[in-house]
Amino acid sequence: MANDDAQGEHIRAFFESAEGQYLFPNCPFRRQLDCLHQFDAESVSSIWVHMLGHIIDHKAGQPCRNDSDEMISAINQDDINDELRHVYNDCNNPELNKARQVNRDVDPSDRLEYQDFGPEQRGCFGADAQAELMAEAIRVYMQNPNYLKTVAPNVAARIRAAVNPNPNLNSIIQFN
Repeated sequence: MANDDAQGEHIRAFFESAEGQYLFPNCPFRRQLDCLHQFDAESVSSIWVHMLGHIIDHKAGQPCRNDSDEMISAINQDDINDELRHVYNDCNNPELNKARQVNRDVDPSDRLEYQDFGPEQRGCFGADAQAELMAEAIRVYMQNPNYLKTVAPNVAARIRAAVNPNPNLNSIIQFN
């Protein structure tokens, strides 16, 4: 997906609209939407798809209260936090990613710095961190479905259960 891609512009437009302008304000990737020209194409694609993950989470989710007692819409994360955190660490930990450039088969349990990287390390806490975990899981599902279904089968099932029957989404996207 190129920096000026029409799909990306639709995602940006959602976050500038009345409905989306106040959603996920603490997402570290949202802050990068105005400077995507500084990134390579692969990074831009990941940022767009992560932001699309937020939109899908919002549209497919059920009403619930966030840490500020505001009503939001989000996919239920009960009993899948460990899997969500595993995926987030595995795909975003800069130390782990650096080590994998040298050895693809590096085991995250080998070193403490390869573990427990979460949204908190990017300044997101509470409900914001939970939103980041789900958006990133949805991004991974869209970009590498076999990986997500293998390492986080309950997360994949939860996303399918929320998205596939949803009439606001199922004519646009389906997860297998």
